[in-house]
Amino acid sequence: MTEREQKAVRAYCAFLLTEYGFVFSPLDPVIPALYTMHKEVDLLKKSNSELATLVEEASSKINPVVYQFNSKGEAWRFQMGIAVKWILFGALFGMLAWIAVWYWSMKNEIDQVRIMNETFQTTAELNKRVKTQDGVYYIDFTAAKGDSTIYFTEFRKLNAKTVRVYLGKESK
Repeated sequence: MTEREQKAVRAYCAFLLTEYGFVFSPLDPVIPALYTMHKEVDLLKKSNSELATLVEEASSKINPVVYQFNSKGEAWRFQMGIAVKWILFGALFGMLAWIAVWYWSMKNEIDQVRIMNETFQTTAELNKRVKTQDGVYYIDFTAAKGDSTIYFTEFRKLNAKTVRVYLGKESK
């Protein structure tokens, strides 16, 4: 051991005697190990106190809200108030979402009705030609004769797999 380490060990032995009443000789083989552990624990204690100080400073900056409940059932009513607040906010949000969906569906339905009104005359004429037989719906068409076309009643066979049905002229 160096001279400095020997002085530190003797000082540690004196510290043990005055602090705890233990008498150790500086030449005892256990003392260097005890001294090392003492220094490590002392260093750990200092670092823990520094960490505790940092945590305390950080927690003082947070400023948490503390509620004081002085009568029986007050905390329960407080929690119920929070629940009612969230229920009301949820209901408001749900109602706004429902109104948005309703408005969107109404606008969408208006567009669908507009399209139906534009094609209603054509489909109404076609629906008049629908017949049923044994629960099956069908429409009969007749073959086109030359260049004359009677709308909704004529078709022209273009090839073996294609039939063109004349539905009418586009309205102007």
